[in-house]
Amino acid sequence: MRTELTEITNWLSKTIGDSSFNVKELRQEASHRKYYRIEADNTSYVLTDNFEKTDQSANFLYASKILRNSSVNVPEVLAFSEDLRFVLLQDLGDESLDVIDKYKDEKILEMALEQLSRIYFSDQDVLKSVTKESLLEQTNSFIDFCRENKCSNDEINALEILRNDLVHNLLNQQFMPSHNDFERRNLMMFKEELFVIDFQDLNMGPIGIDLASIMYEHTFNYPKALINEMLETHLKDNGLKASSTELEDMIMHALAHRSMRIVGTFNKYFKEGKLLNRKSDLDKFLKRIYLALSSLKKVEAKIVKKLL
Repeated sequence: MRTELTEITNWLSKTIGDSSFNVKELRQEASHRKYYRIEADNTSYVLTDNFEKTDQSANFLYASKILRNSSVNVPEVLAFSEDLRFVLLQDLGDESLDVIDKYKDEKILEMALEQLSRIYFSDQDVLKSVTKESLLEQTNSFIDFCRENKCSNDEINALEILRNDLVHNLLNQQFMPSHNDFERRNLMMFKEELFVIDFQDLNMGPIGIDLASIMYEHTFNYPKALINEMLETHLKDNGLKASSTELEDMIMHALAHRSMRIVGTFNKYFKEGKLLNRKSDLDKFLKRIYLALSSLKKVEAKIVKKLL
């Protein structure tokens, strides 16, 4: 940690032309990045340290330009190091929508879906698309989790068939520019406007992924009537070629896949002694898998129920 801070302070001193500032570590997310708030001369910044995966910085900077061109509210990039390890960003404050409750659910979803609609209109030609291989790879670790939790060989075989079926459905959905983790942790209120963060995984993906992320978050349970109303409006506003029933089916397939990916990822981190503060979220994501599979009338929901 001391070595990291020395490297950070050396780069900041050169970048902002001031060696007098405070560095405060912000909450750790499910990634290899670290975030810091930098305070200097009544001005604050957020610094991202991509010390293990500088390719993520390149993705972030590229996605930032694409999203800003589409009028999506994203933090301004102020500077970045030559090796792309450090990125200095506009400080949006601390009003992450997963920790504040001053806004009603309807208002939050309206604002979120407005930004998502803007994401849809990003330049599609420059974005990579997910593939069958990449989608399957995302749920490999979920199968490991199930084995470690004493699922039988027959159950593992059934889950293998299930995740292939989920990917088949996702590949047949309408592909749109996708944030890939469009949940309230990645939405910030700043000066009464909603901003989107952590968008380095922007790509072309199934339409259900981002909608599942925001409408069926692991921590927030919205009334079904509100979800239906919001989805109906979203369909009309964006001229999407699907009925509300078809869209709900897409979302549930995406919800099951997304939640399986996150359970597997968390399980790997926990075994490495990382992100232990999010252990309580594991059951929440398992419940989302169960919700999605039950809605889709998948018999594999019984296997997931045993894991709860």
